[in-house]
Amino acid sequence: MNGLLSPHESRRPVVMAGCAAALIALAVAALLTYARLPLPMFQPFLPMAGTAACFVNGLTAYLLAIQFRAAREPFLSALAGAYGFVAVAAIALPSPQTAPWIGLVLHISYPACILAALLIHTARLRHGKSNWLHRASLLLMAGSPLAATLLAWLAIKGQAAIPYVADGDSYTVAAANLFVLAACLKITRLRNYLSLWLAVALLANFGDALLPWAGATYTLGWYAGPVLSVISSSALLCALIFEFHLLFDQLQASTHGLMQRALHDGLTGAFNRGYFMEQCPREMRRAVREHAPLSLLLIDVDHFKSYNDRRGHQMGDKCLIAIVGAISGLIRRPGDFIARYGGEEFAMVLPQTDAVGAQKLAEAVRAEVFELCLRGDEMEMGFVTVSVGIATFDPAFDSYDTDELVRRADQALYQAKRDGRDTSRAYKVITA
Repeated sequence: MNGLLSPHESRRPVVMAGCAAALIALAVAALLTYARLPLPMFQPFLPMAGTAACFVNGLTAYLLAIQFRAAREPFLSALAGAYGFVAVAAIALPSPQTAPWIGLVLHISYPACILAALLIHTARLRHGKSNWLHRASLLLMAGSPLAATLLAWLAIKGQAAIPYVADGDSYTVAAANLFVLAACLKITRLRNYLSLWLAVALLANFGDALLPWAGATYTLGWYAGPVLSVISSSALLCALIFEFHLLFDQLQASTHGLMQRALHDGLTGAFNRGYFMEQCPREMRRAVREHAPLSLLLIDVDHFKSYNDRRGHQMGDKCLIAIVGAISGLIRRPGDFIARYGGEEFAMVLPQTDAVGAQKLAEAVRAEVFELCLRGDEMEMGFVTVSVGIATFDPAFDSYDTDELVRRADQALYQAKRDGRDTSRAYKVITA
């Protein structure tokens, strides 16, 4: 499976997640020492922290839900429910009276939801995909935000009935978070990207739970707790955003590859006939707008059927590839291109090229192919050669369309064949 549940193929993700975990651990150790240090009062802090927690967790839940829709993996929908719960419950966080109680509930409910998601993941690994696992994960994804909505409403409406939360409760909550972190390590073994960053998120949440978050308002620990909570939420969000970036790059590369295969001949790498039939009329319209000539060369490999029959299709394919490579080396301008028009026939479009320039290039093509020295005993010269037909469109005198241009080049090519092959002929020569 691709995505966050894919095994990491290098040590780089492990090193990055390990560095993040080490920084969080060092920060928590330093904060525990100075957690009671009083700091200036900053009343907008709680609303800011609540808004940040709501936004980050909500976005994480949304991206996980998108991942679930694509992969149909129950673990992802269960995790989406866990982060959706935190996003909704954080709405009640800005109230000074409800903040300690909501913080306690979040520190308990978040790891509990993660543990439920891990159990669903374990069942998925043991029993494979099943309807009951799918329903359970969907229930957790939809039910957790609904439960958090009810909780936030009760906290806001019934502030007077909320029980007092003591500082000592933080150690019990920290123990619960540590248990879920250990469960994450044991169940996932950090095999994939998701488990790596989920472990980092649980570590940050554990550090937040260790801090004395109740009662000691406007202290270093009181300020640091919500910050660690946002960091915990951001760990998985950053991994999701990075994965979407990688998926976008893969999509661009795949789209580019599809476009290349749609426009190019699979054997020779030249443009295909479809591209020629689409691009040549465009170049003719441009020639009319710019009052500039346009020339077309039709290039045919002499006696190719005999060559192919005697030497085999593989040698015939190699012959065509070598010829296209040689001709492509003569293209110097961005507008010029070569397309495979038929089996052994190629069309070369030359914008802003008059009859004289086209004749020179046709001779260069013929000479370049001859110099390849592709052995061909059935050829008159002992080597593979090409014949070239030339037609030039001059908007000052001509009004014919692409079909007529091709017809004239084809007539010129036929004349080159009649004149002994390994030569080039222009349309105006055969009509003189």
